[in-house]
Amino acid sequence: MKPWIAFLFGSSLLTLGTIQVQAAVPLATPAQDRYAKQAVPPSGKALIYVYRLDDASPQTSPGLWLNKRDSGRLEPRTYGMWAAQPGRLEIRAGRVDAAPLTFNCQAGRIYFVKLSVNKDRSTSLRQVSYGTGRADMRQARLVLDPALAARAAPPVKPRAPAPVPTPKAAPAKKAPAKKAPVTKKTPEEAPAEKGQSGVTLIFKIGNFQLASDSQTILGASRSFSAANMAYGLEGEWRLENGFAFGLELFGHTQDYTTTGSAESGDMAVTNVFLNAKKYFRPGSLVQPYIGAGLGSASAKFSAGTAGGITGSTGGFAFQGMAGVAFRWRQVGIYSEFKYERAELEDAAGQSVDASGSGLFAGMSVHF
Repeated sequence: MKPWIAFLFGSSLLTLGTIQVQAAVPLATPAQDRYAKQAVPPSGKALIYVYRLDDASPQTSPGLWLNKRDSGRLEPRTYGMWAAQPGRLEIRAGRVDAAPLTFNCQAGRIYFVKLSVNKDRSTSLRQVSYGTGRADMRQARLVLDPALAARAAPPVKPRAPAPVPTPKAAPAKKAPAKKAPVTKKTPEEAPAEKGQSGVTLIFKIGNFQLASDSQTILGASRSFSAANMAYGLEGEWRLENGFAFGLELFGHTQDYTTTGSAESGDMAVTNVFLNAKKYFRPGSLVQPYIGAGLGSASAKFSAGTAGGITGSTGGFAFQGMAGVAFRWRQVGIYSEFKYERAELEDAAGQSVDASGSGLFAGMSVHF
């Protein structure tokens, strides 16, 4: 990392023991802003971002206090960044005696807090998930105080001349090489990328094709169509590390015809699965995932006007799925490929193969 970048970063990354006083809420340069948004927590500390977007009172610039220390002010579409020691953190906005937002910091973690100003100029603070904070801060610019930048500069300068005492100029080139790996790290690679735990409801529809579209049932050859309707309703509990466990109701319907006969009808298959999934990059907007489920399946046959099969059968079933979830604050979009294995048999020994695969799209709501 070049020395001037270290200087710029030092002017914006402060420990909570440093008092920050901002007069006119000056903004950082684009280079400073880009670097701040790619920062990783210092060793043994947490990284705190407090940001503000457009709200009901754009003409106000409420003050911030972190652990009762003056930490500057935020205008609309700006943010501040601080390094904090592990432990309890209190953030206040508007007044130093305002009710605080309190949470416990962990070393190596990144936290996002959103500041909002209401029409009556009252303020509110809300901690948001990693993915939400990263997406929102694309609209915001780093606040920088020149006085703090001046105070932060001296610790940086002594490090550059350190290799200079030797008569050769070559050692001076080692400083950028030593710092370069820091700029290559991204928050996504840091251990701070964790999602938000809670309950998620998923609704999905799609098309399901049987693996065996021609089967012999009750002594006659039956040909099945592609799914007339395939649907899924799933509830899952998601953990911060991306693992999820839930219950799914999944069903599909196929029409059938009988070879050499006018008999026809439809087969409705209903499945209940206990699922386990793993979401990758759980704190980001785009989250690929894989999963598997175990459960039961039942098939109900209905005859057409010219006659056909009636009755029902059931048995054991399992499934595998892979897809991509696009997750925002309380809603999301899903795309999923699903494979199901279900060979069903009734009490009379008649068997039906309800195995197959399908593509689905859906929406989710997060609580």
